Amino acid sequence: MAHNKPLKASALLAAKKRAVFRFIATQIVLVFCLSVGIFTIYGGLHAYSFLAGALASIIPSLYMAWRVFGHSGTRPAKDVVKSFYRGEAGKLVLTAILLSAVFIFIQPIAPGALFAGFGIAILSHWLSPLLLKY
Repeated sequence: MAHNKPLKASALLAAKKRAVFRFIATQIVLVFCLSVGIFTIYGGLHAYSFLAGALASIIPSLYMAWRVFGHSGTRPAKDVVKSFYRGEAGKLVLTAILLSAVFIFIQPIAPGALFAGFGIAILSHWLSPLLLKY
């Protein structure tokens, strides 16, 4: 009977880091594919509105991942918790700024498509259990 050795902390961290960034890359590909489909069916206005909404969700997620996994090696638990809190706070602020900027600077905009893109990017987190296996 084979006995599997548990992964070292640094190996486990590296595997999780790769999985998280792979998931975000998958989100980006999914959003761009859906934007192309929306472009062919509804036109450019809805496609770029959808894309802007989705990116307003994905960019803060990328920030959070960088904040949590941007360090090399292992760290004390206290520092990990701090990076999670800072990352989540930054993610919320960045989301609010990006959504506001979209409404202020991108004209014309299709609000329904924008919120559909934002919602689909958020709901795509349900796919994470399938993709975050290391």
